[in-house]
Amino acid sequence: EFNIGDTLTEDPAIIYNEIPRFPPECFAFLHNPNPSKFKPFRKGLEHLLHERIVQPFSMKNSGQRVPLLAAVGPLQFEVLQFRLQTEYGVESKLENTAWIAARWLRLAAKSEPFEPFDLPMGCAWAQDSDGRNVILFPNSWALEYFAKDHPEIELLRIPPELIVTGA
Repeated sequence: EFNIGDTLTEDPAIIYNEIPRFPPECFAFLHNPNPSKFKPFRKGLEHLLHERIVQPFSMKNSGQRVPLLAAVGPLQFEVLQFRLQTEYGVESKLENTAWIAARWLRLAAKSEPFEPFDLPMGCAWAQDSDGRNVILFPNSWALEYFAKDHPEIELLRIPPELIVTGA
């Protein structure tokens, strides 16, 4: 299966910089207001998530099954909702959240695991679609406070596997 940004070539010598990934700054829950359209809603959402229009997260320690979606800007949510309506015939309701930043974690080699109660007020635990732990922050103060209070944890703007180091 191919994703947006994938390149096909028969020449293995072709090397180029990948399309950059930007950290999400907008977060919202996406609701299906019409339960009778559950199947087309789910099918459309899964298809559009596969296209990486927005990034899905699941909230840790939450029984809520409503997806948390992340985007670089609100236009991505509008595109998602428009395509759900026009291509799948389903309405959707967006519930914006107060979070403005997601940070992936990289622990120092000798650090002890920490518990969710260490988070500043308004922060939340989540996981990305690959099961990597993420902290959601409501403002820069909370992010800076957490970073200062936990120097053993490196907060990453993108998943660690996507960080390109100099060759």
